[in-house]
Amino acid sequence: MHFVAPGHLAVLDAQALDELLARSELTIAMGEGDVRGLAAAALLFSDFAVLRTGAVLHIDCAEAWAGAVWRLGRGALSLVTRTGSPRYGGLEARATGLCDELASLEPSEWLEEWIRNRSVVALDAAATLIRSRGGDRLERAEFARLFAIGEPQKGLGAFLAKVKPEY
Repeated sequence: MHFVAPGHLAVLDAQALDELLARSELTIAMGEGDVRGLAAAALLFSDFAVLRTGAVLHIDCAEAWAGAVWRLGRGALSLVTRTGSPRYGGLEARATGLCDELASLEPSEWLEEWIRNRSVVALDAAATLIRSRGGDRLERAEFARLFAIGEPQKGLGAFLAKVKPEY
């Protein structure tokens, strides 16, 4: 799993964006303040996009538009009807599907809370499978690997014990 904190997102350059897009593991990006340009693109291309309370997402460059299309598919056509560069406050961005969650916690606190009952191994495996589009054989091999290391058993055991899993 790779987490891009607001401070790193804000100073992203074209090479860093390319490197981010080339990663195979789960990518989570968090934006705060005015998120624009390549920072907006990186947020939109991430697997899980988070905006801090009060953040405004600006779709103001080709890369950000590409990220919006990647995230929304044909739904991005609704963004074109706005005049100028579209901008979205957190609630509107979430309702539109441009981000996955809004956060009021500090980035490190939010990440710790979000990851607490999730398996990073399983999340990375899912991200890799989605990106590779390897088909049934690759999925079966990956699920076999996850079962071999006991990852699903942790979640199942916690479910049966009616407790939250700890990974």
